Amino acid sequence: MAELHEEIAQEVAGLQAEITAALQVLDSLDEDDPQYTAAFTRLAQAGNTLLTYEAQVPARLEQPHLEVSTKLFTVALWAHAACAVLLGVAAGLGWISGGWTALTLVQLIGTSVFYTAGQKPLPGKHRQLRHAAAALGVASVAVPLLAFGALPWWVWPLPLLCWAAGYGLASEASGDGARKAKA
Repeated sequence: MAELHEEIAQEVAGLQAEITAALQVLDSLDEDDPQYTAAFTRLAQAGNTLLTYEAQVPARLEQPHLEVSTKLFTVALWAHAACAVLLGVAAGLGWISGGWTALTLVQLIGTSVFYTAGQKPLPGKHRQLRHAAAALGVASVAVPLLAFGALPWWVWPLPLLCWAAGYGLASEASGDGARKAKA
């Protein structure tokens, strides 16, 4: 991250130096000089270039964090799918009742729905993918514990709430909630 800050600082310094050079040329010319218009245009273009660059800086600074959020959410999705498959295997081996196979399918379908909801997160809202990943993690742990009887039956609302919250957070991070509200 320090390298990115240094790179941005160097690029801004270079753009500011271009403005300073263009301003010095402009100051050395008379307004009646035929080169004055070209020098003024150079100064205006240098200023516009700096303003355009500075408008892009927040997105550049946010990019590494956005990538971490996306990777974390992807890992949570893979873990959720793996837990679903292992739950199905446990049902197939008879370690738990075969009725859990239906939940396995629901979890696998849910994983693809979560993946779709969390695609292309918005730069300012990507951190909600981290919370969605945590919610999926809780659900991924709670369901097998419920299936094997390690948790009491009344804990069932926990994974349901986690799935709902995770989906809502992932949708909000990618802007799907805002797009649906506008429609």
